[in-house]
Amino acid sequence: MKKNNLILFCLMLIMATGAISCLKKIDIFQSNNISITLTNVGSNYVTSDVTVNPKDVIAFSYAVASAKDMKYVSIQKNGVEIIKDTLNNSNKNSFTTLKSFAADSATGVYTYRILVKDAAGIYMGDKTVAVTVNPDFNFYSVRTLFVPDSSAKTNRCFFSTSTGNTYSYSNGAANAGSIDFGYFYDTTTALLPKHTIFSLEANTFSPYDLTTWTKNATIFKKITTPTFVNLNSKGILRATGIANLATGATNKITSNGIAAGNLTGVVLIFKTAAGKYGAMNIVYTNQNAATKDTYITVDVKIEK
Repeated sequence: MKKNNLILFCLMLIMATGAISCLKKIDIFQSNNISITLTNVGSNYVTSDVTVNPKDVIAFSYAVASAKDMKYVSIQKNGVEIIKDTLNNSNKNSFTTLKSFAADSATGVYTYRILVKDAAGIYMGDKTVAVTVNPDFNFYSVRTLFVPDSSAKTNRCFFSTSTGNTYSYSNGAANAGSIDFGYFYDTTTALLPKHTIFSLEANTFSPYDLTTWTKNATIFKKITTPTFVNLNSKGILRATGIANLATGATNKITSNGIAAGNLTGVVLIFKTAAGKYGAMNIVYTNQNAATKDTYITVDVKIEK
């Protein structure tokens, strides 16, 4: 019995030794074998995390050196390869290049990664920088405009796209130069009632005398495309405004003909007297009534 156990043990030892000898030996990556250096050789060159405007030029000048042979040097943006260089015998240990791109039009943080691999596609090293694209437009969210009240005249029914502030008739005169539109509930015209967004020269709310006010001439038009969410840069705002306002622009938008009787969900493209293009999304209407507690909530985007 002892002899059989010894034989079985020897066989198991031989099999284990053979299995170990079949394992593939993989060299352990040494990160200190690689260096990636970003150099500032002019305007727009990125050497560390930066903040830019939409569509700005961003450029990379980088040198890669390695004690071991390199084969591929690529750049990834948010994990997706956008460019790759294949090295040869002359630059397999030292590689220098310049690359330039246009920053995205959409705002956000974009990660650019310089990635080095060997001929087998094995990772050798990398360097990452973050490019933050700032909006080139102002975004005023959840602004509330009330139906104007004819007695106290303190309801905030006027809006300034340069500040994002709302004003009442009482404090509007002193700020009229920056007011671009107003809101009221029209009960004076045919096919009433209707919610109304208007440029100040189109005011028909008789209790408010705007004779002495600066009346900036803003023009509007309802649009369905692009969506308000996709109006996410100055360039898109301008292009959409120019295309849509070329025909059918008006100084007053009403809810006349809308089944719900209000403007909720309507997106307006507009151009201010200062020549700036913007968009307004009517997010919510609390009721369809001419009373002073009626209000709408709007989001507004305007180019800087």
